[in-house]
Amino acid sequence: MATHEHKIDHLDQGYYGPTIPPKEPVTPRRLPCVAVPDPYALLCTAFRALTFALIAVGVVALVLSLVFQPLTLKAYVDSALFTRFDLGTSGNGTTAQLHYNLTVALSIRNPNLKRTMVYRRLEAVALYAGERFGYMSFPRMRQERKSAMEIRPSFDGQSLVAAAAPAAFGRDKGDGFFSINIKLYTRVRLNVAIVDSVVYSPDVDCYVSVPDPGNSTAVAHGFAATECHVD
Repeated sequence: MATHEHKIDHLDQGYYGPTIPPKEPVTPRRLPCVAVPDPYALLCTAFRALTFALIAVGVVALVLSLVFQPLTLKAYVDSALFTRFDLGTSGNGTTAQLHYNLTVALSIRNPNLKRTMVYRRLEAVALYAGERFGYMSFPRMRQERKSAMEIRPSFDGQSLVAAAAPAAFGRDKGDGFFSINIKLYTRVRLNVAIVDSVVYSPDVDCYVSVPDPGNSTAVAHGFAATECHVD
């Protein structure tokens, strides 16, 4: 009996040994996950890359355009000479008719340091009192960089003119100088080495005062060289 009580007393005593760790919960084993790309993230990345590429191309194009910006041509009328400029009437006697013989010396300058000009179209038109009376076309030609070339359009013939022409003719006849407008219509391509730029079409307007061949004072005064306006 005593032995049994002794065992019971031993079980009731406190335990002062090392701490017994709790058992870790058992977690189910998972298979490794495979990363799935997000379509939205891919789209954002692609859009960002495209935006950066477009900005880079724009910056490069801007820099190149500033460095290699082409300069438009310059034109001057060096001389203009009438050997005939008369106003009469047509065969029916009711319409004014202009008889003319005009020679013009025009110098065209290419101001570009690194670009050659190729003239694919070059036409000269003469007008008086707003009416066209002469026309001449030139073959294709090439102008080297930083150079000047001369063309000499010549207009000879007769042309019917509007009713306003006689009044202008009488006024200019009295002044001794005829106000003539020479226009150049061009289509130009600029070349750098073997690279071609886009074609552009500058229009040239030259307003000149040509001495009346029948007025000795005006002829003695001569023609004043004139710079043309280029659009």
